[in-house]
Amino acid sequence: MPGVSVRGLSYEERRRLAVDLTRVLSLYRSILDAYIIEFFTDNLWGTLPCSWQEALDGLTPPQLATLLLEVPRDGEVVRYRSVWPLSLLALKSTARALAFTRMPGFQTPSEFLENPSQSSRLIAPFRKHVRPKKQHEIRRLGELVKKLSDVTACTQVVDVGSGQGHLSRFMSLGLGLNVKSIEGDQRLVGRAQHLDRELLQTLEKEDRRNPQGVQASPRRSPHHVVRWVDPSALCEELLLPLENSPRGGTRLLLTGLHACGDLSVALLRHFSRPEVAALALVRAAWPAARGAGSPAAPGRGCPQSPAGPGEPGGGFLQPGSAAGPAGGDTDSAGPAALHPGAGLPC
Repeated sequence: MPGVSVRGLSYEERRRLAVDLTRVLSLYRSILDAYIIEFFTDNLWGTLPCSWQEALDGLTPPQLATLLLEVPRDGEVVRYRSVWPLSLLALKSTARALAFTRMPGFQTPSEFLENPSQSSRLIAPFRKHVRPKKQHEIRRLGELVKKLSDVTACTQVVDVGSGQGHLSRFMSLGLGLNVKSIEGDQRLVGRAQHLDRELLQTLEKEDRRNPQGVQASPRRSPHHVVRWVDPSALCEELLLPLENSPRGGTRLLLTGLHACGDLSVALLRHFSRPEVAALALVRAAWPAARGAGSPAAPGRGCPQSPAGPGEPGGGFLQPGSAAGPAGGDTDSAGPAALHPGAGLPC
């Protein structure tokens, strides 16, 4: 299936593409933002134009996919049983024209040339239990957080939606940062603490084998907290300093890997607080954030962000920087900068 590739596009062409995408998404948001269960609970079928219902009623999912994508299976011919309304055909053509290419437009990162399953830029203990894609992500984001922490003189990093703690573990035990991990699922926190202990034992064994390589300061595991983060309210636990934080005022750096829509909103809301000096955020591939006035699920905020298909995009938010034109891919265009008061939710 053909598609758009932003590589090689000029700034004006990218801007025009962004405008077109935003317009289409706004026109069909009720369909694109819907979850499968809402098809039944909110009667989404009844919200479609009658002409669409007549054209689509009775089609099986494979038939619908063939007609929309025009990629027939072996021996299959694309046939319409009725004339589709122009509005539906226009949406189909627009979606095909604006869809991004599924063909990879990048080369294999150099860290995986020797072994596609192991990053050569992570030592073996930090690769254990971590898939190659996640190895690349935690190294890139962890090193970015370390640089940003040094530049902004942050005293503590808060990893929100930390899951099994792979990023937190690399930042604390690999890069020497003071890390608090926030995760709403008790099972994932238990797993993260188990992996922390396992990694510490491995590193201690390596220290005994190679005393010359022992780091001067003692290693600190991440401090794990079980807590759901509500996107509509501030989480005081997220802003509290750790006991071992240096005196003289806490400066926090917030980060999240594969932050889902609501979690991204929550991180931006906390970024407006004076004790938060910086934010390094890698959003999920398919964010579905609610509007500013939409309530969160009863009794819950945003859990650990699920890793969506495809490569995530990245954002780099730091007070005092000039606002960039757009967010960037962590592997290509680089991070975007944003003033702390530039359109943040409050």
